[in-house]
Amino acid sequence: MSDDFKLIDERIGPVAAVALLIGTAVGMSIFIVPTQMAAVAGPSIVLAILLSIVPMVLGILLLLQLGGAIPVAGGIYVYASRLVGPYWGFLGVVVPVISVWAYLLFAALGFAQYVPVFADIPTLASVYILLAVFLAFNYVGVRLAANVQILLVCLLMAAMVTFIVGGGTSFDTSNLTPMFPDGDGEPFADGFAPFFLAAVTLYIPFQGFAMIIEIGEELERPAKNIPRVLAVGMSLVAVLTIGVVVALVGAVPWQQIVEDGEAVEGGLAAVGEGIMPGWAIAFVALGALIAAATTANTLYTSYSRTIMRAARDDVVPGFFAGIHDRFDTPHRALLLLGVPPLLVAPLTGPFDAIIAVDVLDWLVTVTVTGIFICFIFSGVALWNLPKVFPQRYEYSFYKLPLPVLKVVAVGNVVVSAVFVVFVAASAPSALLAQFAGIALASGLYVYRIRVSRRNGEDLREKMSLLHKHESIGDAGDSGDD
Repeated sequence: MSDDFKLIDERIGPVAAVALLIGTAVGMSIFIVPTQMAAVAGPSIVLAILLSIVPMVLGILLLLQLGGAIPVAGGIYVYASRLVGPYWGFLGVVVPVISVWAYLLFAALGFAQYVPVFADIPTLASVYILLAVFLAFNYVGVRLAANVQILLVCLLMAAMVTFIVGGGTSFDTSNLTPMFPDGDGEPFADGFAPFFLAAVTLYIPFQGFAMIIEIGEELERPAKNIPRVLAVGMSLVAVLTIGVVVALVGAVPWQQIVEDGEAVEGGLAAVGEGIMPGWAIAFVALGALIAAATTANTLYTSYSRTIMRAARDDVVPGFFAGIHDRFDTPHRALLLLGVPPLLVAPLTGPFDAIIAVDVLDWLVTVTVTGIFICFIFSGVALWNLPKVFPQRYEYSFYKLPLPVLKVVAVGNVVVSAVFVVFVAASAPSALLAQFAGIALASGLYVYRIRVSRRNGEDLREKMSLLHKHESIGDAGDSGDD
């Protein structure tokens, strides 16, 4: 297959890639979700965050193998289309994009909640500032976006360490009992459902590691660096996230986090009063703003490549595969990813009343259900890898033994399916939104197949073959292409 399109020449080093990964994984959610879950599940969130590491490890092992065997731009789309089937590849574009639109709005609205700590700016203006500024950074160059990310992530980690240290100095073991309370401080009357809901929801801060497979084309020595970036980045994310949760529960009685039956607004910065000095609270609030910025920045960087890669196959119009002659960025794919949230942002207020659920919770649910659906596709892709591209599996830099590969593949499918049910139970309309997107995508897929057939092309064949530039050095697997 010929590569009749321009490739991105800019390269991202492993340090910048780690910063991009951390910035997505430790997003705005870590400053909001722990307090929300502590209000629901009490001190048991300490155990819940440890339980949530299980699907994180399964997901990382999956990406280590897929990313090491086939390092490409738009990994979710490529793995679904080449290793599962063309139709599933089409969904591997639509589902992530819907999820990213939701997560961009979540990050921007969360950003707007913290802005009043520093300046009196209207919510909608704050949303536009965040989304537009980082869309512009990504438009003018991935290297600029990556360099900005390194600085922001350093500040973000410093803010998390500030909260951890502040909570640690006020740690009281009595705050950990009872471990599984209900609203009256007694053991859960309704079983362990709140605990399991917390485990699923606290997985949200870990989900960002999937972005690394979207930028494989631009990462230096991707076959080797994808595993390294995942290992270093997610180790830091796990340590910091667990530290934040333990510090929160140990320093603040969970009853103080609840206000009128719900978690207090303001997340970690709000509960920091009384356990940290004013400057530290302000720095944690600044960390939340930075977290939203790093999330938006990385989402633009990574998932615009999903659209670009699909456009190279004409799955979406080839127009969106274009690379800017001056900035060397997929500028049209970036606009397709970035403009819809800007258009929808003014509607989030009225929508909040329609769905009868807090709009931030709803957007997170849309995001997470989409991520788990994609991991179901990726689990099947991993299972099929040794059969469909045996040489790529054999010569991949990081190779799971076949029995382990099958366990990881099945584990991702099962855990992701169970988590979809748990998360969607809190907002069924969010799952319906994803299903509506899938239904629309199914119709578009049939339409694109028919159009390509009328033009004398076979779109499904394009979606089954890797491009020549996606071969792996000396792997000697050109026959797989």
